[in-house]
Amino acid sequence: MKAKVYLKKIRKMDAMINADIEELAQLEALATKTGAVMGGERVQTSGSQQKMADCVVKIVEMKDKINTEIDSYINHKAEARRMLCECSADCIMLLQKRYFGVYDDAKKKTVYKTWEEIAADMNFTYKWVSGGLHQRALSQFQKAMDERIKDDETADVK
Repeated sequence: MKAKVYLKKIRKMDAMINADIEELAQLEALATKTGAVMGGERVQTSGSQQKMADCVVKIVEMKDKINTEIDSYINHKAEARRMLCECSADCIMLLQKRYFGVYDDAKKKTVYKTWEEIAADMNFTYKWVSGGLHQRALSQFQKAMDERIKDDETADVK
């Protein structure tokens, strides 16, 4: 796997978790509405109760899915961080801001910096950050990935 693909997976996993959290919020809102529909002079209410039960099951399943995704995300990110340690300081800073993201307290979420923002933060030009330094960082990360794979294969043979 190429370094850039591996690193982009972190952002993709984060986006999927956020999308599932939003879907969970919608399901929870729907469950509240489903429970509030009871009223009037209906005699048969099992349909409403069944909808509520179905909604609760979907909520539990979605929570389980999110927890599994979070575990996978944490493991993938931790592995990437171990490989990141093999890179130079400037490369670590660039990859951290671009692919790992930075938590923004005001927005209450992880934000990923643009090339312009990274260049300004690092006092480098946009061209250097988005071109030369990025390529150097990817190359160093790829080397660390290749070493990790080689180490894993060696361990499997023993």
